[in-house]
Amino acid sequence: MNLLISPKNLKQHTLKVWKRGDFYRSWLQNVSYFPLQISLKNISAKHLLDNFSELQEAIYDLRQDSKKQGYLIVDKLITHRQLGEQQIPTAIVFNSETVWLNYLSKTAEFSQFKTLAQHTIQQHGLLADWIIRYPFKMLKYADVWLQLLNVCLYFKNNPHPNCYIRQLDIKGVDSKFIEQHKGILNELLPQILTAEEYKKEFTGLSNHGFERRYGLLYDPPLIRLRILDSELAIDGLTDLTLTTDEFKRLDIALKTVFIAENKINGLAFPNYQKAIVIFGLGYGVNLLADVKCLQKSDLYYWGDIDTHGFAILSRLRHYYPNIKSLLMDRQTLQRFKVLCGFESFEKSEQKALKYLTESENKLFQQLQKSLVRLEQERISFLYLETILSLISNGN
Repeated sequence: MNLLISPKNLKQHTLKVWKRGDFYRSWLQNVSYFPLQISLKNISAKHLLDNFSELQEAIYDLRQDSKKQGYLIVDKLITHRQLGEQQIPTAIVFNSETVWLNYLSKTAEFSQFKTLAQHTIQQHGLLADWIIRYPFKMLKYADVWLQLLNVCLYFKNNPHPNCYIRQLDIKGVDSKFIEQHKGILNELLPQILTAEEYKKEFTGLSNHGFERRYGLLYDPPLIRLRILDSELAIDGLTDLTLTTDEFKRLDIALKTVFIAENKINGLAFPNYQKAIVIFGLGYGVNLLADVKCLQKSDLYYWGDIDTHGFAILSRLRHYYPNIKSLLMDRQTLQRFKVLCGFESFEKSEQKALKYLTESENKLFQQLQKSLVRLEQERISFLYLETILSLISNGN
């Protein structure tokens, strides 16, 4: 029987009230929080009769705890047909901040909160609303809160630093600190920066989102490619690794672009007239979005025949609707079935994919059930050359 009137259950309930953060909010907003009354469960006449001895013991323990802890008990006099008049507790009242904090053993925590909050509001008044919404977040980072404030102050005084995190000169803060606290900084900085001082369009932290949002330099993702036609070589170079910006500026007379998932297959890809092969991106194919030389070329994607291979193909086709799959069909799967393996259900892609052709989607759905997978490196090089020959001849 879970009676709120037992001291143990009362403590658990009051801790839940504490975790709502309303006490902190009232203090921040200078609103009176006391007296704080916590209602107790109503006890029916039947319950009182059936559990009289246990209830008497719980009520006695509560009254003793009240004397020790300093909270008040509000009683209600009820008249029971069998038990006569009974004083039953109906509410608990905390009349003061001191009693409330002592009861919950939160005096030290509140003292720390006040110190941090007062310092923060004095230095960054714009953070007051954030602290009101998330008082416990500030306490979560109490040990490093002053350093977080120093970072915020730096960006307020130096918006868009246009340098690497390693180059920031912030008192008491090193580059590793910022790297380790990007999440909370990404919540705090928009509270104190104006709309012109950061880029709202970058919201997440992946793909250097923090650096992009706050005007920092970063190690850009790289795209590796091979030029498959020696006549298109750039100063004799055919194996290139470029930043995304450099790749978007690449200006060569391409007709065909192959995108291969596997690195070795990209390195061994056969020569092909007026073509390049891009390889090793995996799910990072979003880096290829909005590239002019791809928009003007015949595009082919060659990935594993498994659920993830088709997921990557679907993602690419979102950017380039005319891209075709290469060696990702039922015929290829059947031809090399003795070399197939399996992927685990837990790691497979089980969501529906939006950008597959009808035949691709049928094969994808079959793979979702069978979990069969044919890795692209298991397909013979001779078969690849045969298919590429057919493509070049317009078949």
